[in-house]
Amino acid sequence: MSKKQNARKTAPAAETDSCAYQSLLGALSGLSRGFEFPESAREFVTRSTATAKERAAAMHDGANKIVGNIEGAIVDAVTGAAEINRKLIGAAHEDAGAALAAIDKLAGAKSAAEAYQLYMDFWRKRAEVGMARTRNVGAFVDEKLSSGAKALQQGLGRIVPEWRQAV
Repeated sequence: MSKKQNARKTAPAAETDSCAYQSLLGALSGLSRGFEFPESAREFVTRSTATAKERAAAMHDGANKIVGNIEGAIVDAVTGAAEINRKLIGAAHEDAGAALAAIDKLAGAKSAAEAYQLYMDFWRKRAEVGMARTRNVGAFVDEKLSSGAKALQQGLGRIVPEWRQAV
């Protein structure tokens, strides 16, 4: 067998595709001459598209509101953390002042017993102040977490019904 005996004449792929496309186009154009989409079908598609656009817009607005609520909660949390830091700096300053005042008092002590009593009074007062600070910080953190959770819950409470309606 020679190569020429097995060789077939084939049309290039572009020509074959073009012919198939032309024949399909011809068949569809012949079919479309006698066929029109009913007016009710076109109206249904138009109404459905309008409804889908409204729902997409409502979901977009809801998503923006959720992001805004989350941003607000984060800003509140950062503000709360900054406030805690300021309170810690103030507490450190107050502790330094109390320590310096205690040193002044200790310098005026006339006996070891008096110095010991001043020393114990200083630490007792510092323990009371520390406990009060701990309670205050706990209440502050609890308040910030609670208000942040409420704000987020209220924001979601307003948005979720809108999303449910949109979907």
